[in-house]
Amino acid sequence: MHDRKMARHLTDICMTIALLCLMAYQVTGEMAHEWIGIGMTVLVVIHQILNRRWYGALLKGKYNAYRMVSTGITIALLLSFAVTAFCGMSMSGYAVPFLYGMASVSFARSMHLSMSHWSFVLMGVHLGLHIPAMTAAFTKKAGRRNVLSLVFCGIAAAGFFFFLKNSIPDYMLFRVPFAFLDYEKSWLLVFLENILILLFWAFIGTETAVLFRNRQKDDQRTVHPVLLVTAAVLTGLAADMIINRSSSTAPADTGSPKPQETAAPADTEQKSVDDGFILISGGTFRMGSPETENWRIEDETPHDVTVSAFYMDPYETTQMEYTRLTGETPFAFSGDDLPAENISWLEAVRFANAKSTDEGLTPVYTVTEEGVSWDLSADGYRLPTEAEWEYACRAGTLTPFNTEKSMDATEANFYGHYPYEIEENYFDNSVLEAKPGEYRQTTVKTGSFEPNVWGLYDMHGNVNEWCWDHYGAYDTAAVTDPTGPASGTRHIYRGGGWNDFAKNMRSAYRAAGQEDMRSYNLGIRLVRNAAPRNGIVKAYETVPESEKSGKILIAYFSWGGNTRGAAEEIRRQTGADIFEIVPAVPYSTDYSTVLMEAQEDQHRQARPELSDHVENMEDYEIVLLGYPNWWASIPMPVASFLEEYDFSGKTILPFCSHGGGRFGQSLTAIAKLAPDAVMGEGLSIHYSGGAALPDDVSAWLDANGIEH
Repeated sequence: MHDRKMARHLTDICMTIALLCLMAYQVTGEMAHEWIGIGMTVLVVIHQILNRRWYGALLKGKYNAYRMVSTGITIALLLSFAVTAFCGMSMSGYAVPFLYGMASVSFARSMHLSMSHWSFVLMGVHLGLHIPAMTAAFTKKAGRRNVLSLVFCGIAAAGFFFFLKNSIPDYMLFRVPFAFLDYEKSWLLVFLENILILLFWAFIGTETAVLFRNRQKDDQRTVHPVLLVTAAVLTGLAADMIINRSSSTAPADTGSPKPQETAAPADTEQKSVDDGFILISGGTFRMGSPETENWRIEDETPHDVTVSAFYMDPYETTQMEYTRLTGETPFAFSGDDLPAENISWLEAVRFANAKSTDEGLTPVYTVTEEGVSWDLSADGYRLPTEAEWEYACRAGTLTPFNTEKSMDATEANFYGHYPYEIEENYFDNSVLEAKPGEYRQTTVKTGSFEPNVWGLYDMHGNVNEWCWDHYGAYDTAAVTDPTGPASGTRHIYRGGGWNDFAKNMRSAYRAAGQEDMRSYNLGIRLVRNAAPRNGIVKAYETVPESEKSGKILIAYFSWGGNTRGAAEEIRRQTGADIFEIVPAVPYSTDYSTVLMEAQEDQHRQARPELSDHVENMEDYEIVLLGYPNWWASIPMPVASFLEEYDFSGKTILPFCSHGGGRFGQSLTAIAKLAPDAVMGEGLSIHYSGGAALPDDVSAWLDANGIEH
């Protein structure tokens, strides 16, 4: 009997530790999380065996209020454990991959997220219900009991605060489809917060047991447990309102007034120009995205930035203006009032200088073989810095879009079939704030939609807009007028375009491409200084020279066969080596299921293990990289492939099969993952490419100087 009791206690301790580890996913990582989950499942089974007499007593004896609550909590806990384990194994990629797909991924993910948090809460209550019996001898003296109750109440208040702060009610009630975790939080703090949350619910269980015990004994102190629980909840709630709400509100003095209502001081103004540009008053704002913003990317680290006043064009540069000053018409679409697009960063720089000269202003940029220099004192036109662009786009907002709500196709020109958060709600979009709408498949006249509150049009959608900065990690210290890294291989562009999903139009989203990159959804919006500044900023390119006559590898990922067909046609024309990128755990063969699998992998930026590898990657100078457009980006096995090898000095030529979104933001994804490679011109293939595929492939190879 004693051995069984010891075994029960040891099992309970191990279950509690395992549960705390499972709730610390950002500490353990995915593989360890799965194996700990398997261990937890085994412990639950052992616990049931050791407590099997409980099942035999279920239908015996009388049920008072305490027994009914205790039994209900225990049954609910067992059910939540079972559902959590089943759904977890249905998504397993490491521990039990052969069980993957027992349930649809979307269902399994949603249920696992909710039920795991229910298990956590119910486990705490379950433990708490047994604490009075376990501590009866220790708490016989009233004074000791009261002191212990007050201490426990304070700890419980802290636990309830973290319960709210970590958004656990949202997970339990299916309000969010993914867990938003802070991976920069120390492991000690993660475990401490989870322990406090568990202790809060144990406190609820304990005081519930005390309440029933006192009522059963006709004890007059039945109000004490109610007061203690109320005090803990109210204290935690007050702390949440004071701390969290104040931190999520912008300081009163950091927002900017409407630019139209503000003028620069007379003694610091630049030369007066009647160009219709809007004065954007300087100020401090929170650049980047908070951890809770859905579909955020790791490079959007939030930090405080101060920008000086500047003038900004309320419209994207039009084709008429661009052609008037350069004599060039590189556009994929045609129309004087349409935004100029298909323009590289270097061409945008030269256009800014041409406009400065045309207006009698001092050109800002000096272009040499080494790179581009920016004279801060010059009063001419220039590209906005990344910080200036985001500051102007946000116009004082903290939300993903400057409309302060999800945008639909009546408010911006984008791939309207895919509004914000459609990815995880594809088969039931009734919960979406913005519903699917029109996909125009072209640019539209600048200023076709309502401007933001500062009078700037099309900051979201229509065409992306080049910024000055090289792409790189943010300096997270508070900074003033940042200009980005002095050198690099990619430049930033912002705002999203006509073929982008809404998630890629967010105010904080960062796209990147090399200085000679052109695209049908990439254009210009100019700015100029509002007051003189001093200094020179240099942007030196570090992309190495690449060979286009070296050995070629065709590497591709294909699910439905379209990309495979294109890869085979390329091999037929080039005779190059070919390699298929295959994940070790295959995606489902069911289309609906793979849609959810793909977006889930993309959402958490998974790096699936690959089943095979290129043994001699160093032998190849050119990599023709093929993939389907999945949710407006590359499939995550392609990301695994790109991170596995050193692409420095190699040329990557992308080819992408799609159903209408062309490259989406896949080129940005490749550019970020292989920053030291040279990106050549890409080939977008509508589905299988049809009868035109051989000619399209041939023209693409010619454009990139590939012999065939």
